[in-house]
Amino acid sequence: MTTTRDYEALIILKAAGTEQEIAKHAAQLEDQVKKLGGGIERSQSMGRRKLAFRIARQTEGHYYLLRFRAPTEQVGELERLFRLNESIVRFIILSAEEAAVPAAVAVRSAAPVQGASAPTRS
Repeated sequence: MTTTRDYEALIILKAAGTEQEIAKHAAQLEDQVKKLGGGIERSQSMGRRKLAFRIARQTEGHYYLLRFRAPTEQVGELERLFRLNESIVRFIILSAEEAAVPAAVAVRSAAPVQGASAPTRS
């Protein structure tokens, strides 16, 4: 029995090219999910943004959010296909549960433990 889960992928595409080319690349991403037995729940272009730091000689990227349902055993293959895609600068795929964790909770869990001494400078 195959188990399917909800996932969320944030993908940064190379910003070079026209809006039609970027839309074509986004459609190819959706097709890859569908070919692996998944279904698209929502896809959203988040526009062109400046990257925090240069990645593969890119200073800007086109951000694309993809929410989908897929068999758990196919997510590794999807990651492999995304790594091979030359139009993708960076990506991250999270399960819906991981993506739903509020930022405040993540920051709180990374905070130092009460009573722990701070490092001292000499």
